[in-house]
Amino acid sequence: MGILRDIGTWLWRLLPGNPILVRVVSTGSKRTRHLWARLIYLAVLMVVFLAAGRLLIGGGESLADLAKQATRTFMYVSLVQLFLMSFVAPVFCAGAITQEKDANTYHILLTTPLSNAQIVLGSLLSRLYFVWVLLLAGLPIFCVTMIHGGVTTTEVFESFGLAACTGLVTGSIAIMISFTKVGTRRTIFSFFIGVAVYLLGVAGIGLSSFGQLPEAPVATGMAQSQSALRMSWLAPVHPLLALLVVTGQTNAPLPSDVHHYGWPARWLLAYPQYGYMVLTTLASGLMVLLSLIWVRRGTKEGEATILSRVLDRFVPQTDGRRRHKARRVWRNPIAWREAATRASAGGRSLLRLLFILAGFVFGVILLVMHHSGSMGPGAVGAALTRAWLVPLVWIELAVILLVVTNTAATTLTREKETQTIELLLSTPLTSRYIIAGMLQGLVRLVVPLIAVPTLTVALFAGADLLHRAQGNPVVTVEAVFMIPVVMTAFTALAAIVGLHFSLLSRKTVQAVMISTAVVMGGAGLLTACGWAMRGTNVHVAGAVLPFTPVWSVQALLDPWEAAERASPVNWSTGSSGVSPRSVVAFRVTRTLFSLIAATVYLAITYALYSSMVRGFDMTVRRQST
Repeated sequence: MGILRDIGTWLWRLLPGNPILVRVVSTGSKRTRHLWARLIYLAVLMVVFLAAGRLLIGGGESLADLAKQATRTFMYVSLVQLFLMSFVAPVFCAGAITQEKDANTYHILLTTPLSNAQIVLGSLLSRLYFVWVLLLAGLPIFCVTMIHGGVTTTEVFESFGLAACTGLVTGSIAIMISFTKVGTRRTIFSFFIGVAVYLLGVAGIGLSSFGQLPEAPVATGMAQSQSALRMSWLAPVHPLLALLVVTGQTNAPLPSDVHHYGWPARWLLAYPQYGYMVLTTLASGLMVLLSLIWVRRGTKEGEATILSRVLDRFVPQTDGRRRHKARRVWRNPIAWREAATRASAGGRSLLRLLFILAGFVFGVILLVMHHSGSMGPGAVGAALTRAWLVPLVWIELAVILLVVTNTAATTLTREKETQTIELLLSTPLTSRYIIAGMLQGLVRLVVPLIAVPTLTVALFAGADLLHRAQGNPVVTVEAVFMIPVVMTAFTALAAIVGLHFSLLSRKTVQAVMISTAVVMGGAGLLTACGWAMRGTNVHVAGAVLPFTPVWSVQALLDPWEAAERASPVNWSTGSSGVSPRSVVAFRVTRTLFSLIAATVYLAITYALYSSMVRGFDMTVRRQST
């Protein structure tokens, strides 16, 4: 009985009575910013719920129509919930350890009687508590979709299981990185890029013909009306592809149809949603074990290890002096530090290089497929190529905005958390010089990223000029020049927004969350406005769409589709009123207003910059007291 009592006490102190878990949960849930986080999360789900269908009104539709609408609404809300979980969880979890390291209290934590398991599990579960509470807060919205049928209780709980496991695995990765790599800014920068690349890249492969499982039946219903989709063999390792199975957009094969794959592949393919939950849980457990090893190992700097002894024996010794090639600093050292050094918020990371290579490779593959005839002949092939090119640039723009926003949000907070802001202010550099250097460095940091879609569009434009005899260009020539202009304007505004909240916030996580919510919320609101204006007059659409980040890209790359949506319909013949003259008018209007939109965004950026310069000294002094 004494042994059982000791085991029970150990388990109680490991999880329910974990001091870190109790401290964070008991004090953090009372904070105002967590209340606002729950409010914003529920507001986003509610807006998507109301925009996806009129389930609360009912109207005069039949019960079958309402059931179909409920299924569609459930799918959209589940997608948004899964997307939010993929990025909210690492934001909460990445700051669990890095905040302790930046505040120089991590070594104090290691001197307490807490074990490695208590530190790791307490840090992970205390942050996942807020994430899972956000998830449960949206349950009533999902229950409303079950009123008219079309959505079952099993589908709701499977959707929540996918979102919860996604939050668990992303949080575990963030905790593991936090233990093995010091620095909040690098953790957030690299992890957001990695999550975005994985979600978008694997989803693109899974939805392609290469990623579809031959044994899976063809989807029925709404998915069949769009394309003959089959379940992907990547569904057990990707939340979006597994969610498509849960929502009925793709159908999982019967266990007997995939029996020849052997165990456990046959079970994972027959039940991909449960397979994803099991695999992510096992992966999270493995990453927790790795974190246990690195809790105290990272602090043993300079101590001899087996590897260091072997290297000392076989590797020639040096005189101990570090030698490196001299680097040329720009006129503004702050800008140089932000854009070119590893001490900056972004630095020369490997993921940045991978983004550039992946974007360029996908663009070249699409170009080769178009000119080899895989997309179809003539105008049909050009339209299908644009249908792939536009989402590719959308993805690249979203990643660029996300990267620059999160990087900008950590520029000043890292100085505060590492207590180096006083050293920066003691130099002869003025506030205008500091903020201008940070803004310039952030923009120049993402210039190579903006060059990826620019070069892709330029390749298509050059190929169109070489094959002018076909008469069906993929992109227009002016898009090559306007894409970098509008992207630079959007990036500059996102950077100044991140800098603004980095100045106002004391902690990195708070600055990152607020700035990301503002940028993505503003982009979503502008996208909704652009959606409402797409069906108006050609000149009105050409004047409004350049002000929205999403539709400005489509208007530049695919003016034919945008002009067709904005052209009137001839009801006597049932055909659209689009004509070459309408396309030319739309191209002229959207090019002119793209320049105007870029000027407006840059003017807003300059206004926010001037406001930051005026209040910089007062804000920093007030926070230092």
